[in-house]
This record gives sequence, C-alpha cells and structure tokens, in this order.
Amino acid sequence: MEAGLALFAQKGMNGTSSNEIAQRAGVSIGTFYSYFENKKALFLELLKDHLENFISGIYTLEPDYTVPMREIISSHILKAFTVFNVDPSFHKEALVLKFSDPEVKRLFDEVEQEQLAIISSLLEHYGKNSNRRDLQAVSKVVHSAVENVAHYVKFLEYPMDRDRLIEELTEMIYHYVNSLSSGKGERVA
Repeated sequence: MEAGLALFAQKGMNGTSSNEIAQRAGVSIGTFYSYFENKKALFLELLKDHLENFISGIYTLEPDYTVPMREIISSHILKAFTVFNVDPSFHKEALVLKFSDPEVKRLFDEVEQEQLAIISSLLEHYGKNSNRRDLQAVSKVVHSAVENVAHYVKFLEYPMDRDRLIEELTEMIYHYVNSLSSGKGERVA
C-alpha cells in the first residue's frame, strides 16, 4: 500500500502500473493480485483510508461550548488547512479523478455527507433559531467555503498569506453562523 501511495502521488493512477507497484513493494505481481484485484482497487482502498484520516484529523474533539464560537470556528478551519498537508500529492490526484471516476466521486460524496452531518451537529448549538433544513444548508455553505479556500492555498498556490485567508474565512463564517443564531438570518420557507 505504501508503494502504491507513493507511485500514485508521483505519477497518478493512470501513469502507474500494477507491475511498478509490485516492483517498488518488493513483491511479485502474483502477490499484488492476491491482495488487490487491480491497481484501481488499491487506489480506492488508499483513498478510503486517506479520507477517513482526513475526517478524524479535522473533527477529533467535541467542542467546548464555553470557548467562544469564533475560536471554535478558527480551530476547525486551521485543522482543515493542516490536514491537507497529509499526502497532498495523493489528495490532488484523487481530486482530479473525482470528476471523471464514479467510484472515486462516490467515496468523496460519502465523506462529504459525513462531514456535513458533523458540521451540522457542531453548529446546532449556535443555530437554535434555525430549522434543521437551514442547518444542513448552512453546513454545506461552510464546508464548501473552507474546502474551496483550502484547495486554493494548498493545490493552486494562491499568492495570498494563508493565515490572512484563515482569519477572513473565520470572520465570514462567524458572522454567517452568528446571524442565524441571533435570528437575523432567518429563512422564509
């Protein structure tokens, strides 16, 4: 698996062969096939593990609601940005495949649904004046905003200071969530 991860990160899934993986791992191709049907099966297994680690890297602790909401938001954004440092080349390859491979997309979609449920439960404390449907929509907006900015910083090398972007993202999400909890952002059904 380590050999596959390194090769996929370096050469992409399409640029890597099962023979190369077996050779780098120091095993025969028969041994490789006794564990994995093909290189894509290995890639999907690696991606599943990667995405599970991704979630646990961001959402590890129950929030302490005595801590100000802005600090909780900032902490989660910082963890999200930091977790993109784990196998970034592999993650980037997986993101590219997300748009062309239905199985890769399915794994990303499953993880996103899990993330949205976690974000929704984290925000539920602050969104007391919002109905459940609004909380799900808020979760999607928050998730998308953090993911988009993190992708720009990590993968597209956006020429702006990372900490400055995290600070502004924190402020934006804080005001958005705060407006919902204060009733100012109530939605009309």
